[in-house]
Amino acid sequence: MSEGRATSTARSRGYPGYWQLEYLHDEMADALWLADLVIGRAGATTLAELEALGKRAVLIPLPATVSRGDQLDNAAAYARRHLGQCIVVPDDDKLHGGASLAKACMELAADLGRINRERPGPETIHRAADLIAQETVAAAKPGRTRRAR
Repeated sequence: MSEGRATSTARSRGYPGYWQLEYLHDEMADALWLADLVIGRAGATTLAELEALGKRAVLIPLPATVSRGDQLDNAAAYARRHLGQCIVVPDDDKLHGGASLAKACMELAADLGRINRERPGPETIHRAADLIAQETVAAAKPGRTRRAR
């Protein structure tokens, strides 16, 4: 993994634990596994990964002006199911100042040091990935219905 140029700048300004990285490809699974808090969009794959890993998240869904609007619905539903673990920050003019994003991160990170959460093991992650794959294949087949939970 290569560090982004802003990393040293952020550290020199006193942001301990801040890591800005260039685009991650093969390393993304490791980065998500190690993260205590994830900032990301609200696509279906991102939310499935967050769910499987039990991560806290600040979601910034793509606005309807540049997308179908599905990320707005995804983010709202995910946040309702994960109260206290997820905050949705709109991608609007207020986001560009950074205050709303910083506030959301601080709120979710406030008690991370006091929480003793176990990270899911590889078997749990593989089981979750298998379930996601099964649901995706079932949804793609015409005339098939989702299995009851």
